Amino acid sequence: MAQAGVVRTGLALATAVAVLAVAHWWPQRDVRGLAPTVIADAWQMHWPKRPVPVTPALPLNGVQQTGAQGAPGTMGKNPQGGGSAVAAVATSPVMVDDSHALDPFFQQLWALQQGKPVMVTVLHYGDSPTTADLITGDIREILQERFGDAGHGFNLGAKPWAWYGHRNVEMKDSGWASSQKDATGVGKMKQSLYGLGGAIFSGSAGAETTYTLRDAASAPATAVAIDYLQQPGGGTMTVAADGNNVATIDTNGPTAVPASRLVNLPAGAKEIKVAVSNGSVKWFGADFRHGGKGVIYDSLGLNGATTTVVSRTFDPAAWGMELQQAKPSLIVINYGTNESQFAGLVTTLEQELRAAVAKARAAAPGVPILIMSPMDRGEHGGMSEIHTNPQIPKIVEIQQKVAADTHCAFFNTYAAIGGDGTMARWYAAKPRLITADLIHPTPDGAVIVARLFVDHLYAAFDGWKQRNGIGVVRVMSATEAAAKKKEEAERRKSEAAKAKADAAKARAEGAAKKPAVAKKRPAKPATQTSPQAEPQTAP
Repeated sequence: MAQAGVVRTGLALATAVAVLAVAHWWPQRDVRGLAPTVIADAWQMHWPKRPVPVTPALPLNGVQQTGAQGAPGTMGKNPQGGGSAVAAVATSPVMVDDSHALDPFFQQLWALQQGKPVMVTVLHYGDSPTTADLITGDIREILQERFGDAGHGFNLGAKPWAWYGHRNVEMKDSGWASSQKDATGVGKMKQSLYGLGGAIFSGSAGAETTYTLRDAASAPATAVAIDYLQQPGGGTMTVAADGNNVATIDTNGPTAVPASRLVNLPAGAKEIKVAVSNGSVKWFGADFRHGGKGVIYDSLGLNGATTTVVSRTFDPAAWGMELQQAKPSLIVINYGTNESQFAGLVTTLEQELRAAVAKARAAAPGVPILIMSPMDRGEHGGMSEIHTNPQIPKIVEIQQKVAADTHCAFFNTYAAIGGDGTMARWYAAKPRLITADLIHPTPDGAVIVARLFVDHLYAAFDGWKQRNGIGVVRVMSATEAAAKKKEEAERRKSEAAKAKADAAKARAEGAAKKPAVAKKRPAKPATQTSPQAEPQTAP
């Protein structure tokens, strides 16, 4: 009898664990297999200490301090004055640019460093890891901190998915045909007029989008370019800044072509509303500018995108007009995550990527192209492990081959963050660096990717300087700068806490030393004698 009770109890516990595990697994069932971490999450159990994720840093910002004869630490002369120049620069193993494709881009960065009024725009085309401005938002902040802030750049005209966003820009929209199926090249699956960001939004009177610039006080936008489709019978749009109308745009025209209208904004404008006032309008998005000097880093990722977004869906002539308007200094082609789901897409990837490079070159002649590989992608293997999707290394190899053949630069994100097994380490990290789908980075993971990208880009920039006889000054890497900022913030916090404690201690000691003052009782008022009570004197 007792044995039967033990069995029933065991079965009940097993059933409870199974139910909880399925409840945690169901939302992420697209990931193959059932890992023990699912059961652990269900019970909130604590497993043994997890390994630290591999995030290789590039020492000295990729600069190898060697002299002409290779003597370590031999420093050259800095022609610009101040700081130390480095005589030789190491080649980054993951930022490959044997054909020096990035040289024109570096020339413009150098012009910015020399104080020239240059606007350097980077167009970063990618898939879902960039759709919420993760990775791209961090790259933007790092580059703008060093080279100057030219503005937020391009924002889609509406949200094709709930999590679309842009760093420091809050966005609300209504009335547009804005779903993935209705608006994007991924959803429509055909060549058409999609605008710079690969999406087009249709709406009639009443459709509107409001952008709230959260950093309007510190980095105010001075202008916004409204990108729209000029078309026969097109309606009218209005642009308002903080409730005041600043522009009216007539989208009617003889043919259907992309168009843009630059609207100057009043000082300190915080809320920008774009609305259809009459008729029917199709538009692409709003491009916010801050002055005319610095870096703009446009995040142009689409959910579910593959390389075919560039190779097949953009109309060549229209995209050429849009790139001519954007004036990019660099185009980043960053796909591969979604190809890894289907072996067939991997088989055709080389063909599609070559077509994408050719189309970009035709649309923006002379503009450098950088092919950026996907990160690692994890899969659950049975009950015990997370391993790398086997298609990822194949994709990276194809991308690097195409980059070399077509004279593009190449950044191996997969290798930079640690290569095979990285997602297992990132999922085990505390805090986690990857979400439960083992595909999309958390904000902590995204900033690691961004810092590594920028650090290796800076290393290549230093190599360009050296080849052009420019003294290479030791510059703090993005990773080092972030660590220093954190250390400085912790130091200020510690000093503030100490000052507060010292002040409290001083008040307490002062109170203890102060002599006690005896309280005086209030004097009793003199007794008043009633006239009727006064003694009478005998006559």
